[in-house]
Amino acid sequence: MLYLSNSTSRLGRVTDGNTVMDFDQDEIRRKESISAAIAPIEWKDYKINLIDTPGSFDFASGLYEGIRAADTIVITLSGKSGIEVGTEKAFNAANKNGLTKMFFVSGLSDESSRFYDVFDNLKEKFGNTICPVIVPHFKDGKIDSYINLIKSRAYSYKDGNVTEIEMPKLDIMEDLKTAIEEAVAETSEEMFDKYFAGEKFSEEEIINGLHKGVRDGTISPVFCGDAYTNSGIEMFLDDIVSVSYTHLRAHETVLDLVCRLLLEKKKKKKKKK
Repeated sequence: MLYLSNSTSRLGRVTDGNTVMDFDQDEIRRKESISAAIAPIEWKDYKINLIDTPGSFDFASGLYEGIRAADTIVITLSGKSGIEVGTEKAFNAANKNGLTKMFFVSGLSDESSRFYDVFDNLKEKFGNTICPVIVPHFKDGKIDSYINLIKSRAYSYKDGNVTEIEMPKLDIMEDLKTAIEEAVAETSEEMFDKYFAGEKFSEEEIINGLHKGVRDGTISPVFCGDAYTNSGIEMFLDDIVSVSYTHLRAHETVLDLVCRLLLEKKKKKKKKK
């Protein structure tokens, strides 16, 4: 994310010990975060303050430090190992602190990754709040493309280039689309009535529904990609901007944000009158 947003010119790797946020010598040696670190980025005229916290249970204090300063928590999972002890602890900590939750399944360029098994396990563990947004398409056991369910578009990533391709045929595509539509339908009576009547949601309605559901805690969107190849990362950033809890624009202070939200709320009241 730092690399794509031009916050750094170097695409670091944990295994190489040269990532921006794992700069401590112990972190470089362990090849994992042991304390919270902060890095701001700007994406599509919005400012996102990234707080990188330890995933290891041994350094859980760093997680709780980061949560105190956050309003949205992104829980990352390995496409190979899936749910771990830290996953559930992060989810529960987010609930306890009233934070919105997102999941990101990473490492999908590894042929042994199993995204759909991990996704099913998430639904089994955390219930119907789990909602697919970005999903992978595999061909001959290897990842072929990433599908954005909000836009119904597929993208291929090769040699750092992103290309929109024809939507691949996926056996569970209808089930995935139904899952996201059902999640949006639960966000308001209007959306529920429209879904029950068999009407399709527009892209704007899906985005607005996801935003409301994420904000209310009734939806925990699931994204995926690969940090080493940067696959799916720009779609993830786009959707953070679309469905995150608060939108802090670039160069905007927290006070500016509060004033803007109050003004928007006032305008909505005038429209209702």
